[in-house]
Amino acid sequence: MSLKRRFYIAYEPLIATIAVTNLAGRDLPLADDGGHQWFGFNILREDGMPVPALNPNYQLSPMTIPAGSTIKRTVNLNTLYPVHDYGPYKIRAVIYFGLMDKFFQSNPVNIEISEGKTVWQQIVGVPEGQPEAGSNRKISLLKFRRYDNNELYARVQDADTGTVYCTAALGRLLDKNEPEVVVDSSNRVHVLQIVDAKTYLHSVIGPDGAVSESQPYLCESARPFLGRDASGVVAVKNGKLFDPSAPAGLGTSSANGKSVPKISDRPVELPTD
Repeated sequence: MSLKRRFYIAYEPLIATIAVTNLAGRDLPLADDGGHQWFGFNILREDGMPVPALNPNYQLSPMTIPAGSTIKRTVNLNTLYPVHDYGPYKIRAVIYFGLMDKFFQSNPVNIEISEGKTVWQQIVGVPEGQPEAGSNRKISLLKFRRYDNNELYARVQDADTGTVYCTAALGRLLDKNEPEVVVDSSNRVHVLQIVDAKTYLHSVIGPDGAVSESQPYLCESARPFLGRDASGVVAVKNGKLFDPSAPAGLGTSSANGKSVPKISDRPVELPTD
């Protein structure tokens, strides 16, 4: 089992990749048996207490691993286990083989959950025509230090119950720079952040937690900014939309040809199997 890094902000997706290799010399059937799920996790807090599954009775479709083959599964752990309290965790993937009545565990992976610094926050209503229209959402931007870079995150939660719908990484943010934020007429939050010397990233977060746009802009004669017209439409002004297919030197972020920084991974859906 592997995760991309050790440190995470609370409620962001914890994407684990699990590889299972069959070295038994014959095909191996895997299926739930006797109340045991054939695929699961063992997650321990710092004090050694286990983290229970959100649904302890979840079921998985059976499958067979051919002899000599390896299967892989990518899972967002936060959809299966409440791994959002601050502190360290030790995580193992667990495979149950019913024919031997035996559990097999992966190598342990250690992670730590902490919180970022709130740099912007606003409560907005869910517009008519959208699910849960009339309810309120608290949308926050948080700065989180990851290794040698600041990462900017957007979090959407119910303003009354505190339920978190989304915590998504928007991309890195240069030191000593704050993002520009504007709310449009549909209560979508537009964020413009500087991710490189002459590169800005424009993201749009809806009340439903969806990051519907994420586009890089290059700084030309003047610094890009967010403009809102009389009808409430928000757009990037002064910036040139980055074109990754442009010839070298025309679609890059600076004169030395350094490309636009890679955008952080977005949340992924939990595999149906």
